[in-house]
Amino acid sequence: MKVQILVATMNNTNITKLYKDMNLKTDALIINQSDTFSHEITDINGSLVECYTFPERGLSKSRNNALLRCTGDIICFADDDMVYTETYEKDIIKEFERHPKADAIVFNVPSNSKSRMGKEIKKFARVSEFESREYGSVHIAIKRNALISRNVYFNILFGSGSIYKCGEDTIFLKELFDKKIKLYKSPIVIGTVDMSESTWFDGYNEKYFFDKGAIIACTYPKIKYFLILIQALKNSKKKLGSYKHFLKLYKWYLKGAVDYKKNK
Repeated sequence: MKVQILVATMNNTNITKLYKDMNLKTDALIINQSDTFSHEITDINGSLVECYTFPERGLSKSRNNALLRCTGDIICFADDDMVYTETYEKDIIKEFERHPKADAIVFNVPSNSKSRMGKEIKKFARVSEFESREYGSVHIAIKRNALISRNVYFNILFGSGSIYKCGEDTIFLKELFDKKIKLYKSPIVIGTVDMSESTWFDGYNEKYFFDKGAIIACTYPKIKYFLILIQALKNSKKKLGSYKHFLKLYKWYLKGAVDYKKNK
């Protein structure tokens, strides 16, 4: 099986340096968002590295552009601030060989930020739909045929550079379950990611809850009002410190849900 890393980056002018900084050892497909069109192909230590540059913005667009052009048997999503382990290729392939029923496997990718470390995977097991919200796309290795044959892509309304600044991973993982893709988790570490700064989080303000309302409307349209009610109640205390903020949060969530219905 061939592993291919799909990298999203911006304004990159040296793909060889990026490849080496990320400690990549396999084929890679780099989507570079800038202000021009270009296509570059190079060989780095026997690995095929392609870079497409597009004059557009949006993380989900980058992910989708990569999915349209990827060729690997197993593909992994990456940001340009990831650093892979020396053995990531061998570890990923071995886990799929050990567990042939798996369409996709979530691996440990710890953060350098203790406050955003995420949930550690301690043993190999099936991932539940509820638990999947703990992971981002950079944790996932997935069989290309399983993904493409089910027509699964990222929602371009969500993610950095889009109308709604977050939620693309949550929606993507929800669709994996909706399309019956068998998702497992492995305790193996395949890399680290720099999460010292966020590209979208500006605090628990109106925009934050507005976007969360849109995510709820997208992922659970039939029960969105119930979930908005629950989330507004819970997060008025958890995020803002008092239930007295409930009505304000409810309105912000609801505005986001209504806006999503208009934009979808």
